Amino acid sequence: MDKAAWQPRDDTRDAFRIHICPNAILGFGVFLALVFVSYQGRSGVLIFLVMGMLLVMRRVDFALRDIREYWWLCLLPLWAIVSAMWSEHHSLSLRHGTQLLITFVIAISLANRLSPVLLLRMLFFALLIAGVASLLIGEVRADGIWIGIFESKNYYAFTMVTLVLSSFAFVVDHRQSLYWRLAGLAGLALGLPQMVMAESVGAMIASIVVFVVAVILLRTSSLPPARRQASFVALLCLTLAGVLAAFYFWNAITELLFEVTGKDPSLTGRTDLWTIALAEIARAPLLGTGYRAFWVEGNSAAEALWTEYYIGSRSGFNFHNLYLSNAVEIGVVGVAAQVLLLASAFLLCVRWLVQTGGAPAMFFFMVVSFVIVLSFVEVPVFFEFDTLSVVTLASLVYGLRAAREVPQPLRFQSAAWPG
Repeated sequence: MDKAAWQPRDDTRDAFRIHICPNAILGFGVFLALVFVSYQGRSGVLIFLVMGMLLVMRRVDFALRDIREYWWLCLLPLWAIVSAMWSEHHSLSLRHGTQLLITFVIAISLANRLSPVLLLRMLFFALLIAGVASLLIGEVRADGIWIGIFESKNYYAFTMVTLVLSSFAFVVDHRQSLYWRLAGLAGLALGLPQMVMAESVGAMIASIVVFVVAVILLRTSSLPPARRQASFVALLCLTLAGVLAAFYFWNAITELLFEVTGKDPSLTGRTDLWTIALAEIARAPLLGTGYRAFWVEGNSAAEALWTEYYIGSRSGFNFHNLYLSNAVEIGVVGVAAQVLLLASAFLLCVRWLVQTGGAPAMFFFMVVSFVIVLSFVEVPVFFEFDTLSVVTLASLVYGLRAAREVPQPLRFQSAAWPG
């Protein structure tokens, strides 16, 4: 008799097999490092770089392929690097531009190594941990505003909004398991109060707009494809009409906004900042002053603004408008590259959401919409070592991939992508 027949069968070896995805672990490490960058400082940046570059270097052939395929996404950081040539602070522009390029490469690799739903889950867990940490070990700013583990109330608010958006996407997606939908409810319970605690009016208004649009889209998701697309076209037309009406009734709307939010007519000094930004842009409209070369100690214009707005730290300040802020530093050329990224991400995510639905499509659509709405009163992207910037870039990559794989949308959402 065969000796093997006498040996006891080890059923536990197969029953408890655990599959570990290195890309998922590295992706989670990337996002966890990003949400703790403000709290950990340089060590957080180092962890992000180590995790991100390990992900990129695991498959150098895939990394090179991604760079060739998505080269145009890197036009913005490349232009930032080139701006060192005319910047008054050459080394500063070169260093920050290079860091931005590395961040872009890591973001592109993340979106190509992880499926959309897997990246969303890794991000969700990282944001959940950041939310808990903000409550347990967070801090209060000098003016009494709670900022959690972040360096500013806006960064805190943007992170909590991202947590709420990811949680909402899980809750409303009937394809998700009960456990993930319950996790989404927990994320909403954790994130919504902290959005309010951050006291960022711009972030709250932008998120409300995004939620309204998301709910309308959800109402049409059960319709047949033809009627769904027709409804979406009608929604776009109504949105355009609403935007035109908003411009026409701008004064009445702003007065109502000031009354409801308690803001002053200058939007807490924003209109004054925008006037100064336009004057700075006029000096070098095409090229700008150089990437990260304006808000530098010793620059008389920056020093005057820091003094006027009582910014003792001389950091973390901007013109509170994505397009004006970047036009000052990288000119109209740089802003054009930036608009290309945002417009492409929005249109591609809209198509992805309309054609496939699901939590990942809903989340990335909402994130891009939030960034675009917020961009007129804040500077939410694009920065090195920044969560929202990485997620926005990932949404663009996923939107491109969804457009190519549209005949099999469900497989796009659940496939095990190259690792």
